[in-house]
Amino acid sequence: MEDRLQCAWPYRQDGTHGPENADSKCAYRSRRRAHSRVAHTIRGGQDLARAHVGADLLRVAALAVCLLWAVAAHAQLSVWLSHSTHKIRPNVPARVRSVIHLFAAHGEYAALQISVRADHPLRVLRIVPTALEDHASAIGRWQMTVYREAFIRTVHPTNVVAPVGLWPDALIPTVDNYYHERRNALPWAVPARFTQSFWIEIYVPRTVSAGRYRGTVAVMIRTHGHVQVRVLRVRLRVLPFAIPATSSLPSSFGFDGAPLSLVFRGHYGRLSNTQLMHLTQLFNIAALKDRIALSGGSGIPAPMHWAHGRLTLNWHEYDKEVRPFMTGCKAAHGARWRMTDVRWLTHVFYHKMPPREQVAYFRAWARHFRHEHWHVGLYALGVDEPHTPAQFALADRRAAIIRRATHAILPMVTTIHVHRLDLKDFGILCPVINDVDGLNDVNKRTLLGRVAKRYHLKLWWYQSCMSHGCWVVGRRSSLGWPSYMIDQPAIYNRIMPWLTWKYKMQGELYYDTDIGFSMGRKNPWKDQYHFGGNGDGTLFYPGLPSVIGGKRDIPIQSIRLMMIRAGYQDYEYLHMASHLYGRQAVLRVIDHAIRSTHSWTKSPRVLRALKWRLAMMIERRLKGGPHG
Repeated sequence: MEDRLQCAWPYRQDGTHGPENADSKCAYRSRRRAHSRVAHTIRGGQDLARAHVGADLLRVAALAVCLLWAVAAHAQLSVWLSHSTHKIRPNVPARVRSVIHLFAAHGEYAALQISVRADHPLRVLRIVPTALEDHASAIGRWQMTVYREAFIRTVHPTNVVAPVGLWPDALIPTVDNYYHERRNALPWAVPARFTQSFWIEIYVPRTVSAGRYRGTVAVMIRTHGHVQVRVLRVRLRVLPFAIPATSSLPSSFGFDGAPLSLVFRGHYGRLSNTQLMHLTQLFNIAALKDRIALSGGSGIPAPMHWAHGRLTLNWHEYDKEVRPFMTGCKAAHGARWRMTDVRWLTHVFYHKMPPREQVAYFRAWARHFRHEHWHVGLYALGVDEPHTPAQFALADRRAAIIRRATHAILPMVTTIHVHRLDLKDFGILCPVINDVDGLNDVNKRTLLGRVAKRYHLKLWWYQSCMSHGCWVVGRRSSLGWPSYMIDQPAIYNRIMPWLTWKYKMQGELYYDTDIGFSMGRKNPWKDQYHFGGNGDGTLFYPGLPSVIGGKRDIPIQSIRLMMIRAGYQDYEYLHMASHLYGRQAVLRVIDHAIRSTHSWTKSPRVLRALKWRLAMMIERRLKGGPHG
C-alpha cells in the first residue's frame, strides 16, 4: 500500500502536485481514482484503529488506577526497625527506618524490633531473616529467633507517670528453642491504626570471626487481598572479644515450682514429679540464657532420715534436677550457676527441727557439694527483711547455727541495719537499693564497705516494691529507681547491672520470677498487678499450648527478662574494661550518665553510646593500643 501511495502522488519539478506533462493526464486521473479507493480504505482502518486505541487507553487507565491504589496502600503501610531498649506500644506512630546497625561480642545476644502499622487491617504472614555474612564467615538463621510481642492490659498504674493500657511484654516465638515446635506467633492479624512489633534475637557464636556482617529480614504482609514483601537491612559488627558464658555478676532470682501444677494442669490436674522437674529445668535454661540464676527450683524435697545421730538425705531427685546447671548447661551455651540457695529451709527453721539436726542438715549440704565437686557457692537466707528486735535476734541465731555447721554456706540477711546484727556469723549482707543511696543524698555505700571489710562479708543488693510504691500508686518520690515493672520504660529494666558495677556490689537478689502463677484466680497473661506494681515478682509467662500453640508446655520470656539480659551483658563490658584500664578510667567514661541509684540517663541512645565506647576501649587494648 505504501508503494501505491507513492505512485499516486507524483511531484513536479517545481514541487507542486499534478502530472509532469499532458500525456500523463489520463494516467494521473486513473491513479487519482485508485488513490480515492485506497484513501477510503485507510479512513475505515483509521476509524477501526481509533476504536482499538480507545479500548487500550481504558485498559491503561484502569491499570494506572490500580497502580495508584497500590502505591497509596503501600504508602499507608509502614514497616520499620528499632533497637531493643524501647517498648513500642500500639499507639506509637509510624517511623521510617529500613536499616539498623548493631554490635555484639562473641557469646552475646543482639536484638532488634520490627514494627508494622497501617491505616487498614493487615495480616503479617511471615518474617524471614537471612544469614548474616561477612567475607570470612556467617551467622546462620538457626542462631536467630523471631518472636511476636504480646500485649498485656494494665488497669492500675505502677506510678503516677505510667499510663494504663496495652503494654508489650510476653515474647511468643515462631518456633521455640526447646522442642522446635511451631507456635502461633505468625501469621498474625493487626487491626487498623495499631502498631504491632516483633522481636528478633541474634546469638553471636564463639566460632565466627570478628567483622562487619550484613543480612536482611523479609516481612511478608497481606493487605487488601494482596501480599507485599518489605525487605529490611541488618548490619552487625562482631567485636574481636568474647564475654563469658557464665555471668561475672552472681545473681539469685527466686522461682517456685509448686504453682506450675496450677497453671500448666489446672486446679484439678497435677504434674508428676518428673514433669515438674523437667518443666523447672526449662525455666532454668531460659534464665541462664538471660545470664541469671534461679533459686528455689521445683520444690521436690529430698527425703531426710535421722538415725544414730546422723542425718541422711536422698539427693537423687535434687541431683537430677540441678546437675546441668552446676557443671555447665549445653542448652544455655555452657553457662552454669555461680551461687545457689540451700533449699527446704522451711523444714529446718519452721518445723521446730532441733539445733543439732539443723547443724547436721547444713553439714550434709556442704558435704554433698564437696563430694560432687560442684564449685558453686551456697547461701542460706535465715530471715528476710527483719524489722523487730526479735527478728534481728532470730537472724543472728540462725546465722550462728549455719556457721557452726560449715563455712561453705554463707548466711545471708536482707537489711541495711547493720548495727542491729551480730555480723560475725554472716556471709552476705544484702540491703535494698533504696537504702544504699536514697533520695536524702545519704550514700551508705562507704559504711557498707567498711563493715564488709571488717567482717569479711560479700555485698549484694536487691530492688523491691519500694522502687515504685508498695500497694499504692507510686508518687514522685518513687520515680527514677531501676524497676522490673511492665509499664516502665525498657531502660528501667536494663540499668540495674550498671548501678551494681558502679556501687561495687557483688551480686543481685530478686525475690521471685513466677509469683503471678500462684495468685489465686489471676491469669498472668491478663493481670500481673502485685504489691503495687505491674509485673512485680513475675518475669515469665506460662507457655500453654492453648495460648501459644504447639503441643508442649514451655516458659515464655518477657521483654523485661531480655532487658535484664542486656544489662548483664553490659556488665561484662564494664567488668572487662575496668580489668584492662582500671576502675577510675571506666568511671570517667560513665559518671556523667550513671550518677547514682536514682539519677542516671533515661536515654537508650546514650546508654548504647556508653557501651560502644567501652567496646572500643576493650578492642583497642586487646590490639595493643595505648592506655587510657
